[in-house]
Amino acid sequence: MTVRWTEMIIFAVLFVLVTGLGFYAARWQRGGPLDHLDEWGLGGRRFGSWVTWFLIGGDLYTAYTFVAVPALMFGAGAMGFFALPYTVLVYPLVFLPLVRLWSVSRVHGYVTPADFVQGRYGSATLALLVAVTGIVATMPYIALQLAGLEAVLRTMGLNGGGLAGHAPLFIAFVILAVYTYQSGLRAPALIAFVKDALIYLVIIAAVIILPAKLGGWGSIFDAANAKFTATKTPNDGILLGANNQLQYITLALGSALALFLYPHAVTGALASRSRGVLKRNMVALPAYSLVLGLLALLGYAAIAAHTKPIVNAATGRADSNTVIPMLFEGQFPSWFAGIAFAAIGIGALVPAAIMCCRPGRRGASVW
Repeated sequence: MTVRWTEMIIFAVLFVLVTGLGFYAARWQRGGPLDHLDEWGLGGRRFGSWVTWFLIGGDLYTAYTFVAVPALMFGAGAMGFFALPYTVLVYPLVFLPLVRLWSVSRVHGYVTPADFVQGRYGSATLALLVAVTGIVATMPYIALQLAGLEAVLRTMGLNGGGLAGHAPLFIAFVILAVYTYQSGLRAPALIAFVKDALIYLVIIAAVIILPAKLGGWGSIFDAANAKFTATKTPNDGILLGANNQLQYITLALGSALALFLYPHAVTGALASRSRGVLKRNMVALPAYSLVLGLLALLGYAAIAAHTKPIVNAATGRADSNTVIPMLFEGQFPSWFAGIAFAAIGIGALVPAAIMCCRPGRRGASVW
């Protein structure tokens, strides 16, 4: 597979831009030395409504979301839409407990859920277990972000096997690690502005242009329905059936209940400067679900466009995560595909940086 140089150059330019922002962030809204954990891990607890909006949104709506949700729609149909009710339900569910967690943590100087548990129950052992569990649970979540970034690199032609095939991914992660180490939580907070601007640009353009090119949403849904009807698999289809309705409900509800148990999901909330900021964000963040719903429908657009995933050179199997990058590659000019790839790639950097700089317990970060 040849390297697509136009996309690669645009991707590299935008990647360098956000890397520069990551290093600059060490001086952005700085109120004290970064060797203090409140400053490094929580941005000094001074983030306002807009910064918190982009930070929490950038943390929860990740690169893997952008490639995996539409890929699931591409492969299984309506079941993949569980992500939409899940992200609608989560904010009302956590509204009151998260505000209470912020208040108690602010008063007592807690930086992590483990600090909160130790203060609430007086058990250092329980706090250690919470901290270790959080770190262990976060590690595969970081790997998912790298999987999303790897799908983009593979689409641009970097599809080698072995150590050489993973070298670009390794380099990207090292760069992320360095600027996160230097700037702390301010780095993903600042980069999240660029990430979300690119994502909104790409998705809005896609949901306008793709239906026009593929005969409208009616034709797109017809193509998806024809594909799932032909497979004759009970759990596939553009509508839920008797076999998967319960699974859909429990998957959406269980995901909503679990999301803010991930320690990194709490980090952006604890960095807010006031209860009012946090309340406004819990009310406004479901707006992200609108974009997520439009993004999910791109899985059906990929069916109508006869998009094929790339075969992973290392495993010899088709990589379903490349469906959406290949859709942009096939349906848009190279320069716009490069912007879309950069949006997904930067979408991996924001949550991965938050997860990397998340402290385990007060005084001891993941680093």
